[in-house]
Amino acid sequence: MLEKIKNYSETWISKILLFAIGASFVFWGISGNMMTNSNTALKVGNKQISAIELESELKRQIAQMQMAMGNINFNYQQAISMGLLEQVINNMTYRLLLDAEAKNQGIYVSNNKIYEIIKNTKEFQDKDGNFSAEQFAYILNANNTTETEFVSEIANNIARELLVNSIVSDINTDNIAKLLYQQKNEERIIDVVQFDIDKEKITSTPKDEELKELYQLNINNFAQPEYRKISYIIIDSDSAKKYKEINDEDTDKLYKTMIEIGENIIDEINGGSNIDEIVKSFNVKKTSLPDINTDGKTRQGTTLKDKNFTQKYIDIAFFALDEKGISDVLDNKDNIMLIYVEKVFAPSPKQFESVKPELTKMWKHNMQISSANEKATKILENLNKGEKFSTAVINVDSSANTALFAKTKRFNNLYDTNFLTKVFVEDVNKPFMVKSNDTYYVAQVKDVILPEIKTSDKEDFEKFKQSVKQTTSENILDEYIQYLYKKHGVKRNEKVIERFYK
Repeated sequence: MLEKIKNYSETWISKILLFAIGASFVFWGISGNMMTNSNTALKVGNKQISAIELESELKRQIAQMQMAMGNINFNYQQAISMGLLEQVINNMTYRLLLDAEAKNQGIYVSNNKIYEIIKNTKEFQDKDGNFSAEQFAYILNANNTTETEFVSEIANNIARELLVNSIVSDINTDNIAKLLYQQKNEERIIDVVQFDIDKEKITSTPKDEELKELYQLNINNFAQPEYRKISYIIIDSDSAKKYKEINDEDTDKLYKTMIEIGENIIDEINGGSNIDEIVKSFNVKKTSLPDINTDGKTRQGTTLKDKNFTQKYIDIAFFALDEKGISDVLDNKDNIMLIYVEKVFAPSPKQFESVKPELTKMWKHNMQISSANEKATKILENLNKGEKFSTAVINVDSSANTALFAKTKRFNNLYDTNFLTKVFVEDVNKPFMVKSNDTYYVAQVKDVILPEIKTSDKEDFEKFKQSVKQTTSENILDEYIQYLYKKHGVKRNEKVIERFYK
């Protein structure tokens, strides 16, 4: 929110600097004087923003972005599509809300203070560092504003800053920051028992009915992939010389002729001609590949080995062509290639008997998950009834019990991320269960240790403290702006905004 303060409490000095580096803009700040109500785009309290004022501010922001990006081609429509219009509307709304509340609170800025600021601004000074009335008048005139309007805008900016500072400057977050910093580095003592799913002993065997049901539920996992029968045609310089009388030295003509042959073949195939007959008539070479899938694997499970037909061409054959489809002319280094899909073999499920071993493994794994879950759930129930951790796991088999211990100091790689995340958010003495991919955990936090902030941590802690203060200030200011919305009222004329900008 401190960044937001900077946005909607933008100072008059930054606007002067915009002019100094050549931006064209109009000062914002005097509202409701340029257009009639029929062209009012925004109303905040008793102040109005006309469509022209809104557009002037938008143009100024676009000029600012052009300079920041070093891109003079950044245009109006790009700004609108990036949401700059909404940002400008919000910024102008925030300013007017702060202006209205500053006036309501009786915040007053003396003329002496304003003129002191003006005289000490280097943009208005001569080469000797003295205030220059001529320089001051020149800048105001160049920006199409009067001294009265400019002074009023300075007063508004100072009043806004005073109001914002009164809201957030006295916030003391030291104690909160210390607690959060300690929590970030805290240590926890836990009791935990874990069940490795693949170590659960399953003595029963599945029935065929159970495996068939599992097969139907997971039939998509047992589908054979799509295969395609693909051919490719190579058109080289020899093909071109057979097609036309061309010298080897005339490489440009050779290349153009190869492309011409390729385009003629494409036309013939698209016209319904047989590919084998076309290949003979144009004296080009056609290579037929074994049936392959998108990974270049054959039906026998081997990898396609063809130096001409790489994965790039496999992707074209599968994702750019249909059955009986031929590719565009493809530049293949020293020659031209065409890809032709002769036949598409749609995916089909494998037979039940062929995947029975896989189904049996799947059934066993499901049973192991169920067994681990049942044991973990039982322990959790006993703990929630008030039973001590050491006695709650007394009937658990030894493979799980080996993980029962109180862990102090730093955690090591024994535990996975899911479990540790849960450990550091749970309350003390509140048992919980976590399931990761291969393990069930039941645990409870016995104690939390908040380490003291050491001298070596001082620099890091100061940065952390500033971050906490900024975040807290942002949250408070967010709430304050919402309060001002309700207090003073904000109305948008969507018809006017859409007419001008959509």
